[in-house]
Amino acid sequence: MPEEKSHLDHEHLPTKLGTEFVGKFYRLLKGTTIYDRKNVIIDRLTKECLQVINGIIQSEDHLFLKIVRDNFFFNNIRIIVKADMYPIFKAFWQEMKKRWIGEVEFSAEVGAEHLKDFIYLLSGLEENNESNYLYVKKQLEYRNIESIHAGKLEFFKDEEIYIDSEDQKKFSKEVYFKSISLVKEVIESINQQKALNIRKAKRLMQNAVNAIMQDESTLLGLANIKNYDEYTFNHSVNVAIYAIALGQRIGIPKKHLSHLGMAGLFHDIGKTKIPKEILNKSGKLSSQEWTMMRAHPLVGAEIVMRMKEWGELSTRLIDAAFEHHLKYDLTGYPRLTRKRKITLFGRIVTIADFYDALVRPRVYNRFPYVSEKILGLMLERSGKDFDPAIVKVFINMIGIFPLGTLVLLNTNEMGIVSQIQEDSELIDRPKVCLLYYSDGDYRKGKMVDLREMDEGTKDFKRSIVKTLDPNEYNINVAEFLI
Repeated sequence: MPEEKSHLDHEHLPTKLGTEFVGKFYRLLKGTTIYDRKNVIIDRLTKECLQVINGIIQSEDHLFLKIVRDNFFFNNIRIIVKADMYPIFKAFWQEMKKRWIGEVEFSAEVGAEHLKDFIYLLSGLEENNESNYLYVKKQLEYRNIESIHAGKLEFFKDEEIYIDSEDQKKFSKEVYFKSISLVKEVIESINQQKALNIRKAKRLMQNAVNAIMQDESTLLGLANIKNYDEYTFNHSVNVAIYAIALGQRIGIPKKHLSHLGMAGLFHDIGKTKIPKEILNKSGKLSSQEWTMMRAHPLVGAEIVMRMKEWGELSTRLIDAAFEHHLKYDLTGYPRLTRKRKITLFGRIVTIADFYDALVRPRVYNRFPYVSEKILGLMLERSGKDFDPAIVKVFINMIGIFPLGTLVLLNTNEMGIVSQIQEDSELIDRPKVCLLYYSDGDYRKGKMVDLREMDEGTKDFKRSIVKTLDPNEYNINVAEFLI
């Protein structure tokens, strides 16, 4: 037994040390973008980072962090990223990727000034310059810093690199709208009992996974657009997007993420057998209609079972279709004759489905709930309707002020939340696109970052006072997001 324990410790140690290092190193790197070198906050962050680096050098002899694709290796052992640290790792990955730096190495203990030299060197690198690592190398040599080394970030031939954020946005939008037509196509095929184009669906979901890994905010923004007319199709695509983004954050491997996307895309496939007039009824459903409505998870599972084309994917799709209204404590529907453990995919799709259903208008609910109310409801129902661990990750992902939220700032300006901060400590300080009123219409103003501070007072320049209902101001949020 003792031998097994030491083996486990040996496995977990690189993850523990690597996570500590990335956390402190990233905070110091972010600090350099706000404070100058002599600032007391930089001194504190440098000290905290040094403790970790020199502690690792004492126990491990050296510290070597390497980024391969979106995986982190600490002293050549892969770090298993925990859900609560995911936003920090992702943000750090994006910072390093921008600078084309993929390796950081400390071969001996370092002092505060050398670490500051190195971190300000990294911070000041120009974006998207492949030869940055050579510049860092020369600068370190020039300053006689022998114990620190930085290496180039390697990209792989099969990866599409969306360096240009406008290209990225375009790609994300394409994926989104193609997914909507795919859902329409699939529903038609089922109704006419035609064969499905599974390969097309798989390819599209792989693209969606890549898009979310590269550019999560555009896709989550598109998913937040409240489109009433296309409700059925939009809803399916949004559930797929929320599910992939959530799956990525809890560490589901990339190849399974596209399966999760497919499970989200077709979770409501059973509704194709419910008459339109019941689906779109604005009044209360009769008990007979309600019975039909509650049968859709079972009908969905049966539809998938009858379709041979899905192959190895079919169990994933059956689970999501059957389980998405079961609830975490199994008090939902369909009623079960014996207890079963809800699958991970089922638990993820349940959360994505619930959030998206309430965040957008329906026939019987022209005005959707505001996001804070939904997230509050979800926390309240955590452990009953939803898996408590996944709910926390979801709320962190959506942010207190989700993309597309109309907000009033303390400067009396109005704006739309356009990007959420990756660092969970700054979740209440998103980037906001300001609006100004001209010729009877609201128009797009400049983009502001709520992390910005006033040089003189050292207070934040702007803060959110409250959220507003876009319907009251006749604002179509979609126009400002895409």
